[in-house]
Amino acid sequence: MGRILGALGQSRLSSNLNQLAKAVNTGSLPVTPETETDLADACRDIAAIRADLLRALGKSPGDGP
Repeated sequence: MGRILGALGQSRLSSNLNQLAKAVNTGSLPVTPETETDLADACRDIAAIRADLLRALGKSPGDGP
């Protein structure tokens, strides 16, 4: 849990997600290969954090919500 909390504390995840949502809503998010790569990387990072949290709680990442 300490590792997860540390990773979340070092990330700007909530701020970055808010900025992405704002850009999508205003139509100002440029769709480039770099943007797609960055979004895919972020999705993988979030999935890894989720899996770590579930494991820390004694659940399997494949379990339901």
